Amino acid sequence: MLVTLSDMKSYLGITGTDYDVFLTQQIALISEAIESYCDRKFSVTTYTQTYYRDEYLEKYVPTSVTLYHFPVIQINSILEKDLISDPGVALNDFRLNKPTGIVFTIDGARFFGNGDILEVEYDAGYDSIPATIQSVVYALVSERYNKKVSGINLDFGSDVQRISIPGTISVDFDYSLQNNDRKTPFGTILGSHVNVLDHYRSDRRLVGSVRLAYVD
Repeated sequence: MLVTLSDMKSYLGITGTDYDVFLTQQIALISEAIESYCDRKFSVTTYTQTYYRDEYLEKYVPTSVTLYHFPVIQINSILEKDLISDPGVALNDFRLNKPTGIVFTIDGARFFGNGDILEVEYDAGYDSIPATIQSVVYALVSERYNKKVSGINLDFGSDVQRISIPGTISVDFDYSLQNNDRKTPFGTILGSHVNVLDHYRSDRRLVGSVRLAYVD
């Protein structure tokens, strides 16, 4: 979870335990929605990433590879193999750009010099979750907590264009989806906070090898 229960209770000024279960559920929900929207994990996690020679052009062997998770804390190992089950040959001469997660060879050397498979194990994520990410969690969980405590929910969503109450409630929606929360993935949960999260979105995708022999 992107914030702890104790930090959330401190933010809300809660000292009792009556809402602990509710707050824990909401923190987990909002944290999952944020990470799903951003296509990345923020807490430090260990990953093993595998590259295959045939992901690159036949005459192009890379001198750098881009890891899918970032920022990188450390590289635990880089192995070159012919088969996944091989013990592999360890590569120890490389440079790492931690913020971007790009690994470079040294002195013009190229990867895949000792096999068709490159396996990288590394730790990536934030030691401290960015304050802007935590602020989104605090804001969204606070909204849900206040609604639960008050029993009042006046949030009609950003797709509501007009509300009229001359005796009965009349609600007009934006059917063009220009302002509709449903236009954005997880928009119905994250609402207008997606503009803050856009800065942290990852455009990296895990792409497997095209060689059928690698498909289990």
